[in-house]
Amino acid sequence: MRIGWLTRCLLGMTVVCGLSAQATVATHYFYWYRHPDQHMGGEGREGHFHDFVDAEAVSYEDPDWHRGEFRDMARAGIEVALPVYWGAPGAEDRPGLRFATRGLGPMCAALDAMREAGEGSVRLGMFYDTSTLHERVRGVGDERADLTTDAGRALFVDTVLGFYERIPKRHWARHPDPETGRPLVVLYTAGFAKAWDAKLGPALAAAFAARFDGEHPFLVADASWGDIGQDATTQWDAALHGPRLFDGVAQIGPGYDDSPVPGRRTPHRPREDGAFYRWSWRAAIESKPSLVLIETWNEMHEGTEICRTVQTGTSYLDITREMVDRLRRGDPGPEVEIAITAPLPRPDLSWGAEAAGAERVSWRLGEGGARGLRPIEHEDGPLRRGPRGVIASCPEDRPVTYLYLQVSDHWRFDVDEDLVLELVVAGGRCSVEYDSRNIAATLAGAYTHVTPEAASGPGFGEMGVTERLTFALDGARLANRENGGADLRLIVPRGVTLELLNATLSPAK
Repeated sequence: MRIGWLTRCLLGMTVVCGLSAQATVATHYFYWYRHPDQHMGGEGREGHFHDFVDAEAVSYEDPDWHRGEFRDMARAGIEVALPVYWGAPGAEDRPGLRFATRGLGPMCAALDAMREAGEGSVRLGMFYDTSTLHERVRGVGDERADLTTDAGRALFVDTVLGFYERIPKRHWARHPDPETGRPLVVLYTAGFAKAWDAKLGPALAAAFAARFDGEHPFLVADASWGDIGQDATTQWDAALHGPRLFDGVAQIGPGYDDSPVPGRRTPHRPREDGAFYRWSWRAAIESKPSLVLIETWNEMHEGTEICRTVQTGTSYLDITREMVDRLRRGDPGPEVEIAITAPLPRPDLSWGAEAAGAERVSWRLGEGGARGLRPIEHEDGPLRRGPRGVIASCPEDRPVTYLYLQVSDHWRFDVDEDLVLELVVAGGRCSVEYDSRNIAATLAGAYTHVTPEAASGPGFGEMGVTERLTFALDGARLANRENGGADLRLIVPRGVTLELLNATLSPAK
């Protein structure tokens, strides 16, 4: 079986190599694995949805492991590996970050060995995991880097330069032409930065050219960055939400399931025996891209991998080989039907059992506490305890902050129902975004905006003055689709300090 697959792939390489200039096919390569102690699953750590075929051989420090992965990529028609780079200038030796720099040398050694043995060609581009823009990751605080400042911009630029300084030019991935194109840099989401602007891309281009003899990177930015002077745009989450198609770029994935990770309640996307992946590939080919990003080669704990695994064998490599060949021919192939058209939410039944069958759910501080409704913290919704409730403060340098609320899935989960939310607050009024069935709202209804229908009380503006606000939540879904698995959030505007004293959610009458 294995010999037949390899023979078929090697025979197909001749056709593909001759036409590879039509599009670059790249995949995100997670290399933070080292058996048995780093990202390999087990008690107290994230598990894997699928398993490596030879787990004991997995190590970012071992050229032989990388070589096996790169050989599989080449045979599947993938030209570019995008190492998921956690380089953090000044913090490279921190335990959680060491893999980022230490794994690149063994990768290059693996590629040299492949070239010498005639095993196909893969090149290295950069996937900048911008999580390291959060100072907590680098161990220097709990802020986000401000990329509009000289220091923040230098951190961003030096991270990119640091990656390419460690990769010999013979292994650089270039787009759109593998020989004469520009070094490929792909950015993860912007949420870990405090601020950024359109000067960021030009600053990177100038610094790159100065460091590398006039070379300019081909910058592909996640859509969350807006306009930063990039060359192309993409969007992370295709493995969960389906193909992300932009001008010249198509990002796709095979499915998503992070259920092995303790505490996660992210919706999942079943693979449907490869149908979802084929369906995504067809959409990509029809968009006529110059760059295809496959999300991912091997992010095992989120179940987005297409690499060889115990459970799937080489089946996703076979599909990739077939679809890359179709991409070269401009032939998307026969129609593919999928049974599941949207991610499937997962209930969290770990709390709130007392709410099952209750007429309403509520929360207040102190005695009584959470009765099927509770505030939760998230990065964009920090909380502190006040004298009567929980407090969310929005500083003057931010447009809004959030106060997230979670509804017990024992009470309502993934429904379509009109509900009423009543809040008792002090310090100011707020609006609300709730998880609804309104697919025209933000993120297919996960953040549906609503303002108070009614308010009662003496006024607002001082922390001691309370007010009762009522919101009509029409077509509520409550499928845990907001940040942190929340179902709704209060929007606290700039300069306001809001104290939530009481919250009640009940069916509309």
